[in-house]
Amino acid sequence: MVDWFTRAVRGQDCGEAALAVDWSATPLGPPDAWPAGLRRAVELCFSTRFAVLVSWGPELTMIYNDGYREMLGRDLHPQAMGAAAPKLWGQIWDEVGPLFDDVIRTGRPTWDVDMPLMMDRSGFVEETRFTFSYSPLRDDDGVVQGVMDIATETTDQVVDRRRLSTLSRLSFALHGRHGDPEEVADLATAVLRDAEDVGEVHVSLDDPGGPDGHDEATDHPDTARPAGPVWHGRTLFAPLDTHPGRPPLGTITLRGNEHRPLDETQRSFLLLLASTVSHAVAAAEEHRSRVSRLTGVSDALQRAMVPATPTSPRWQTRYRPADDSLAVGGDWFDVVELSSGRFGLVVGDCVGHGVVAAASMGRLSSAGRALMLAGSGPAQVLAMLDEFARTVPGAEHATVFCGVVDPATMTLTYSSAGHPPGLLVGADGASAWLDGARGPLLTLPHVGRSEHTATLASGDTVLLYTDGLVERRDTRLRDGLERLAAVARAECRGTPLDELPERLLDAMLPDGARDDVALVAYRTD
Repeated sequence: MVDWFTRAVRGQDCGEAALAVDWSATPLGPPDAWPAGLRRAVELCFSTRFAVLVSWGPELTMIYNDGYREMLGRDLHPQAMGAAAPKLWGQIWDEVGPLFDDVIRTGRPTWDVDMPLMMDRSGFVEETRFTFSYSPLRDDDGVVQGVMDIATETTDQVVDRRRLSTLSRLSFALHGRHGDPEEVADLATAVLRDAEDVGEVHVSLDDPGGPDGHDEATDHPDTARPAGPVWHGRTLFAPLDTHPGRPPLGTITLRGNEHRPLDETQRSFLLLLASTVSHAVAAAEEHRSRVSRLTGVSDALQRAMVPATPTSPRWQTRYRPADDSLAVGGDWFDVVELSSGRFGLVVGDCVGHGVVAAASMGRLSSAGRALMLAGSGPAQVLAMLDEFARTVPGAEHATVFCGVVDPATMTLTYSSAGHPPGLLVGADGASAWLDGARGPLLTLPHVGRSEHTATLASGDTVLLYTDGLVERRDTRLRDGLERLAAVARAECRGTPLDELPERLLDAMLPDGARDDVALVAYRTD
């Protein structure tokens, strides 16, 4: 072998393969007869770690370096060295052959990004992606005689992005799904059936009412109800776990993309899909069980949360839950007997409905009562509830009206955190809104809580309430407030206080309560 060729290929593993080829038996002939253009291309090929293929002559005889060897997979090296490119790459020549022809015919380079090619290079038909440029190689007369391929395989990056997209779509579809486990199973199946990297998916629940009404795990006796993930070839069988110590809810079957190797990344991907579905199904089952339990205890829970009406005949309170929900929510009231015959009162509403809102409500209610009993005024109570609400999930943005009634001075001192204004109805039927000292909802930024003092007269009625009494989806809040004022002016005159709450509720909610309603009524002597 001539010195220039030995020097050129030295230092790379593919150099040994190149030296072992009998080049005189190829269309290129012996290296000492190669034209200068081919020699320069070969020297460049073996001087870089980038993947480079040099193909020269009418048969496009191949010479390549260590970087390009990786693209030949398990089976095509070393026989590719000195082979004709159309013959070696016959499986993909319909895709790349025209690119070679175009470069040789026009002398212009090509550029392709993430080009998909189905290659049989490691014992199976494999999906691959490449970003590459074919460049012309010229002989001593300037005629294009060959093609240089400088390439990067991008298969892993493309597949990783695609798998990440599948996981994102699956997580998005299942996020916050608190319906039945069957609904979650159907959603997961629909998403994964459209995924390029999932060849088969089946989610089987123990409940005979599951997606297909049967358990596919029985089709695989060896893996029925697996205690953990089990692999049968490319197929994963995994239990849909609930919690430690509880039996699985069913089984998920996943088969990977048959055109990608079953390596650790594919196994991890399928296991992550199975885990995501398992957690979502378990969460749905837990939610269904929790709702079932709460339905039986909600009435008792609400009775425990709603405080008793003060013994003073001057107070009346009511709580009416929404008609289409559990009898528990985020609206609350409290009337606290303070020193010197005074009364502290709080009416509030946490965002949302159900047990979470009720739990937040209970903690705010308890904190408000404790602060009033400790002697805090309305503005101070709300300021401290601001800080407390930041530590209570679900208590953010609650509305609160806090006041202190002093029968001795005939005053109501109050402060409001974004709550609907109270209503003062005089014995003569005149009305006025208690809309002073208004501030933002709990936890929202503000410069400080303020107080306002209203003077009460004999026979005045004070009405405090939550927004379920006045808000309607098809009307403006202002219309609801005006309607309340009109109803209150008509009902307060001549109606005994113990009958007033029901009269107001029936008049304001003739079609039932669409939201929880808390109502507090106070009448002076």
